[in-house]
Amino acid sequence: MARAIERLTDLEVRQVKPNPNGKAKVLSDGGCLRMMVFPNGTKQWQFRINRKPGQPETTMSLGTYPLVSLADAREDAARQRKIASSGANVATVRKLENLKKKESEAVTFGAVANELLSLKKDNGISESYRQKITGAFQSNFQVKLGNVPIAQIKPALLKEVLKPVAARGSYDMLRFLVRIAGEIFDFAKSDGRYEGDNPAHALKKNVFPKHRRENMKALEWREMPGFLHRLDGFYGEFATLCCIRLILWTAVRPGEARKARWDEVDLKNGRWVIPAERMKMRQPHHVPLSKQAISMLKALKEVNGHETYLFPSKVGSKTPVLSDVAVLKAIRRTAGHNGVDAHGFRAVFRTYAGESLKWSEGVMEAALAHGKRNSVVGAYDRATHYAERKKLMQWYADELDALKIGDARAA
Repeated sequence: MARAIERLTDLEVRQVKPNPNGKAKVLSDGGCLRMMVFPNGTKQWQFRINRKPGQPETTMSLGTYPLVSLADAREDAARQRKIASSGANVATVRKLENLKKKESEAVTFGAVANELLSLKKDNGISESYRQKITGAFQSNFQVKLGNVPIAQIKPALLKEVLKPVAARGSYDMLRFLVRIAGEIFDFAKSDGRYEGDNPAHALKKNVFPKHRRENMKALEWREMPGFLHRLDGFYGEFATLCCIRLILWTAVRPGEARKARWDEVDLKNGRWVIPAERMKMRQPHHVPLSKQAISMLKALKEVNGHETYLFPSKVGSKTPVLSDVAVLKAIRRTAGHNGVDAHGFRAVFRTYAGESLKWSEGVMEAALAHGKRNSVVGAYDRATHYAERKKLMQWYADELDALKIGDARAA
């Protein structure tokens, strides 16, 4: 009966020392697996590839100890024996595996994100939305995950990266980041660069505190006179004041106002055309300007008409235009409390115009860019009630003036 090979033990592997004669020491574990202990103390696992008669012995490294444990080396050796028994070339298979591993490590989370963003841009994503994704990724993912191979990212790591966002209560941003991360992993899965379940999907439920969305905070109409008076005495940048007034007089979304460009504004005809890529509905929005708005914008143009944007940011800012935070702080400072959001002025406009019973539902909804769009250019003004909206916006600006004057007289 053949004598069984005595297999190595963890203690033996851990305590083995190099040969004092300067030659490599060989410790066999059976099944073509052995440990080579070199004079410098390095312990390397080797798999002996069965050679044909008359050919020299060839080996394949399975890694070094203790990075590769005895159990891991045995598992790898068993896999190599299975490959060899199938008739495949063990060395060739290992080379292909190493090549695939290197390629996988080169595919980082950031690289896939950039590819996806480029595809979205080609598919017609708006510039404002592209900037939103880019900014969110740079601020929350780039440092910790940007250079990490995407194949190595698991739910626990993604959760750890997103914890600070949840901790500061930025639940809208958290939800946005989970969705974008999910799209990145799905994109990588589509061509085999990520295998397994999408890590972001594991974070959608019962992981972070649930956020209950609230409606945008709006001023009560009774607060408007005081707000308008304090706005007249606004202490701050002239451009910030103009931005707030433009939001008030046009009922556009704050982001649409902040990113307004001079080449979009026709002061002669009192019309501001917001391009489709900056609109939520992805359709151009023609905004009629009241006399008050035109007068204000003429004064603003004398100050910064040489700029691209109506409300450019200060030198050194990371964004080209006035930030949403700057506008929000200015509005809340003027209101005297935090119970108001810039977006809330759209609700103020819609409520007051609706309660006046002077304007049709279609006209008011079109003024808020909620109305249906007609793709026929020649019928654009009729389809969006432009003539009626021009009257509506002038009426509303006059109502705000009357409200302020009436309040002053009452005092």
